[in-house]
Amino acid sequence: MLETRVREVVGSVFGVAPDELPERLDPDTVPGWTSLRQIQLMMALESAFGIEIDPNLLPALASGPAIVQYLEETLAVPDGTGR
Repeated sequence: MLETRVREVVGSVFGVAPDELPERLDPDTVPGWTSLRQIQLMMALESAFGIEIDPNLLPALASGPAIVQYLEETLAVPDGTGR
């Protein structure tokens, strides 16, 4: 379920239907995944999940699995800040 929501957000940022995205989500497989799009993706994830992502974590969150794992951990924290 979380993976589906992440794919929806990624699709909206990259202008691609979630079912048209490659299985593996990362800069090597998603056309147009640049550093600017990475920032836009993080902002969209913050909005979609009601969280705040530490900008220092951006390089570590450059794949679908890393994003999902981060969200699982962050959403499990009561204040939702991931701290």
